[in-house]
Order: sequence, then C-alpha cells, then structure tokens
Amino acid sequence: MGLYPSDWAQAPAHAHAYRARTSGFVGHVHLIEGFSQPANGSNTDDHIHFYSGVTSFENGHYHRYYGMTGPAILRKDGTHYHEIDGTTYFAYTESPSIHYGGIVYVSGGRKERHRHSYRGVTREVVGNEPLGW
Repeated sequence: MGLYPSDWAQAPAHAHAYRARTSGFVGHVHLIEGFSQPANGSNTDDHIHFYSGVTSFENGHYHRYYGMTGPAILRKDGTHYHEIDGTTYFAYTESPSIHYGGIVYVSGGRKERHRHSYRGVTREVVGNEPLGW
C-alpha cells in the first residue's frame, strides 16, 4: 500500500474549495468557506462531496453547518463544479454571557434562536496529483 491509498479503478480523489454567503437575519449575514472532503470522481460522473464547518463570527455568534454537494456539473472548459445549499444549525440571537470556558447551558426562560440558509457553488478543484506523477 502506498503513502496515499487510492482506488485507481475510479478517477483520482480530489476536493473543491467553496464559498457562500448566508441569508440575512436581524441585520447580519455569515460567510461560509472551506474545502470539501476528497472524493473519487471525474468531470462527467455523478460523484458528490461531503462538506462541513463553522460560519464566520458575526453579531456575537457563529453557526455550524454540514451537507453533501450536488452531483458534478461539467463546465465548458472541461472542468466541473458542484452546487451547495443548506441551512445552518441554530444559534442564539443574543449570545449568552460566558465567564468561563466550556459548554453553556441556558437555564430559566428560553432565548431566541435562529438559522440561516445558504446557496452557492464549489470553486477550483484542489488536491489532484500532477499529471505523470
């Protein structure tokens, strides 16, 4: 077994960069950006990628998100991209005051929580081995 195990019966593993902006809520939006998980696939098959992360920190909070891309979509130049869309996890509209690190459990009355939706496309392919490597 080599240093990087691959299924050579399929197209080489690759990943994509992605970036999207969330919907607005109470005057703020979040930026979502990162790299998808690697997947074997080509420009013309229906492969997908898993992605996850944490939004930008805005208005005193951030959101977690995860999802799977849509299938590969061929571009005119022969490369491909994927569509991403989803909804973030809930976060408090007003962040709880934290005096010490760790998990915060809010007692008593309920605090307002909210989510954001997002939609975008993946960007360049990253992680391919150079041709002839």
